[in-house]
Amino acid sequence: MRPIEYGLCEDANIECYKVGNEQQEVLLVDNYLKGALALKECAVQINEFARADSFYPGVRMQVPQEYTMALVKNFGFFMEQFFNLEVRQIKKAVSRFSIITTRQNDLDLLQRIPHFDSPSRKGLAFVHYLQSVPNMGTSLYRHRPTNFEYVDEQRYSSYIEKIQERFPTEDTYPEGYISGSTDQFEEIASFDAVFNRLLMYRGTSLHCGKIGADYNFDPSPATGRLTVTSFFEFK
Repeated sequence: MRPIEYGLCEDANIECYKVGNEQQEVLLVDNYLKGALALKECAVQINEFARADSFYPGVRMQVPQEYTMALVKNFGFFMEQFFNLEVRQIKKAVSRFSIITTRQNDLDLLQRIPHFDSPSRKGLAFVHYLQSVPNMGTSLYRHRPTNFEYVDEQRYSSYIEKIQERFPTEDTYPEGYISGSTDQFEEIASFDAVFNRLLMYRGTSLHCGKIGADYNFDPSPATGRLTVTSFFEFK
């Protein structure tokens, strides 16, 4: 197995966005990791994926710890200057190889609509694409009834109440994965799944993976929708 280089590519392109009415921060990095191919090869060779223990609709596997440490080294400046979170205040950081494998009819409600990772504003989420997949990626949303583009502790109760009102039983759930705007959610930003692209955003932002209608739910890390997903919590 080739050694993995965790530094930024020399031609890495970093862009900072503020999207939507509520100006949610998004960091977009193209040509991110020097060792992206070796990292994917690591996932292919080990291939010990198991059903996720969270509401992630698929399978996951441990990532080398050095990967998570490198996120701090490579993006600590942006964590502090763009997201206003102190690197010294990191209390938890987790990264996992991830592949979406759950078919539309098997989804829970929160897997069919945009979600937030945590109601704490002191959390950052990362998605690192290790496969280019047409009509796939990640989108951010606005909840039309409340106009919320993020859900924090203050908004949590009213947001959940509105969701339960609109989707009280399984026969009222939307069909499959969300794709673009609906009567309940407006897509405010969309980013395609491009090999070695990384997205970074607050865990409170309403977001969802873009899953195309022709997605084949390939569980192979060599050919499926392989990503590394990471989440950081700050004090």
